Amino acid sequence: MKKLLILVAVLSFAGCMQKEVKFGDENLNLKGTKLYYKNKLFSGVVTQEVPFTDRVIRIEYTNGVLKTEK
Repeated sequence: MKKLLILVAVLSFAGCMQKEVKFGDENLNLKGTKLYYKNKLFSGVVTQEVPFTDRVIRIEYTNGVLKTEK
């Protein structure tokens, strides 16, 4: 029973993790208005470091579309 609980906890945690990819990754591909990663609609965060600063831009996508706030 204890092993089952640990397995469920690990799978739940892994399912909540977002994919994070750096801007310019060769596997990212914009087709029309949708973003793909390795030929699948991308869900996760694209990051880009701003040169000469310590800032990082983070853009979130869900199913290939920019995630917008409501």
